[in-house]
Amino acid sequence: MSFDANPDTSLFSNNDRNTGVDPDGAVAKAAATAHQTVDRAAQRAQGALDCAHDYVDRAVEAPRNVIRDNPVASVVLALAVGFLWGRLGASRY
Repeated sequence: MSFDANPDTSLFSNNDRNTGVDPDGAVAKAAATAHQTVDRAAQRAQGALDCAHDYVDRAVEAPRNVIRDNPVASVVLALAVGFLWGRLGASRY
């Protein structure tokens, strides 16, 4: 008896009575589970992106507020930092 003589022993037969497995149902369940997992990951990634965006907005806004509140001190500080940076970078010839 050869493998081709008995079509019920084929691995790819659609005869669900012999195998007890519904391949279409298994694939649909796996696809649904994968879809749910991807949706959850996308929601978490969007939440993390929103949180990071808010953090960057606050980090950028803080120095702006300090400069608006103290413009003279900000200019003096910028000049002092520029002077020190220039002195450190000057050649010693």
